[in-house]
Amino acid sequence: MLLSRRSFLFLLLNLIGASRLHALSVKGVEYMSMRELARACGMRSSLSKDGKTQIVYSKFSRMEFRLHSRQIELNGVAVWLGFPVVSNRGALYIAKRDYLKTIVPILFPQRIGKYPKVFHVFLDAGHGGKDVGAQNKAYRLYEKSIALDVVKRLGTILRRNGYRVSFSRTSDKFVELSDRAEAAVKSRADLFLSVHCNAASPSVSGVETFAMTPRYMPSTSAKGTSPSDNIGHAGNASDGWSQLFSYYVQRDLLAATRSDDRGVKRARFAGLRGASMPSSLVEIGFLSNNAEARKLASASYRQSIAQSLANSIMKYHSTIRRLQKS
Repeated sequence: MLLSRRSFLFLLLNLIGASRLHALSVKGVEYMSMRELARACGMRSSLSKDGKTQIVYSKFSRMEFRLHSRQIELNGVAVWLGFPVVSNRGALYIAKRDYLKTIVPILFPQRIGKYPKVFHVFLDAGHGGKDVGAQNKAYRLYEKSIALDVVKRLGTILRRNGYRVSFSRTSDKFVELSDRAEAAVKSRADLFLSVHCNAASPSVSGVETFAMTPRYMPSTSAKGTSPSDNIGHAGNASDGWSQLFSYYVQRDLLAATRSDDRGVKRARFAGLRGASMPSSLVEIGFLSNNAEARKLASASYRQSIAQSLANSIMKYHSTIRRLQKS
């Protein structure tokens, strides 16, 4: 049947309008609707009555998004987005780049690409020597010592499980930040993990894990975008696998410590920028918080942290092997 010119134009405008329902650009950032996200993930979605919270879920996974927030809950773990959730015409939207770089690596690692090896692990104990890092003077605790103890315990566990392990340091010596990732690259390590302790006001507590910030996205601590976000680094070669590994680290550390969940975050730290292999930097607690400092002073607690980190590495390895067989 032939359409009149008016009918054709009416149909065309409706088609264009429909295609724009799920497309949105905010300050140059392309967004997708939560309905589109749910469909891409093979999930369902439910929007709260006030339109400020949306759940995207399936039998196996659950994500909770909140309007204007950069933090979501993914299967019970806090995960930080690069861009805030926005609203348009009563629907919530997420940045397309967050779907690809934040969510897909965790829920659908088979979509990341070439599977990396996981045999040689490079462990980096933060600070050292003249650089003591965070400290708690009341308990005479220094970040450089705690990080080294945890890393050495972790190395022992990994070696017992058949992994090759290298270290940025095994004693109280100073190592330049740029030299740590460089040493991992030179040793041809398959995985890089840097261990640190945190410091802030005495009331702040919890654990957090950092993956390298993808190109064209702001780091978690940034207030907005910057031209420097567009610069690519060696660490961006493994964006997806670093995100998955960091998620496992945060999830297992929460289970072991029962600490506050500060989330899987993004940063362009020197070690993460220079590590071309999948990498993560973990903050295992706040020495500025006396309750956490007392726990970190315990050898058994540090052993439990080391075991949780080993579990994360082995879970990450197990996931890759499973994907390779499928």
